Amino acid sequence: PVGLMAAKSAWLRGAKRVVIVDTLQYRLDKAKAATKSETILWEDGPKGVVEQIRDMTEGRGADVVIDAVGFEPDRSFLDRAKSVVNMEKGSVKVLEACMSAVRRGGIVSVLGVYPTTYDNFPIGQFFDKGITIKGGQAPAHVHIDKLLQYVVSGQVQLDDIITHRLPLTQIAHGYDIFKNKEDGCVKVVLDPWS
Repeated sequence: PVGLMAAKSAWLRGAKRVVIVDTLQYRLDKAKAATKSETILWEDGPKGVVEQIRDMTEGRGADVVIDAVGFEPDRSFLDRAKSVVNMEKGSVKVLEACMSAVRRGGIVSVLGVYPTTYDNFPIGQFFDKGITIKGGQAPAHVHIDKLLQYVVSGQVQLDDIITHRLPLTQIAHGYDIFKNKEDGCVKVVLDPWS
């Protein structure tokens, strides 16, 4: 849902083109319908995604790339082992793909949540291309009134993001639906009053 909202926000802020990347085709189908964005399926790792974005931009790269994932889709045995013994260093394949896909002097905005430290951060690309990296927790209270106006006015639809509504008493079931990506799950909302 973070990526979908980032795409919707990009359109509202005047983007000329928005491309969404995901590892699951049903989520891309949902994203395309919800945001009218172009989509790329992450199948064979970052190289294929970067090549497609380069092709779409005539070799230039994207002006802005937003990482709304914050983790590597395919974790190696070593990464899993580090996690088990609480030595997770983080994987940066998604972030590395973002840095490869952005143009020289472009912006990579990190909305995804990462561990504290990383193995093999692509510092060379960062310096060579003059990339600006933006990240951090958004001060939601500053933006909430404007965001609510977008929803109330119909500029932002939430029905295409909220796929499941359950009473709070079914919280465990809601987590299972989300975790297992059941029934085309994008976002589960728990209603304490139902």
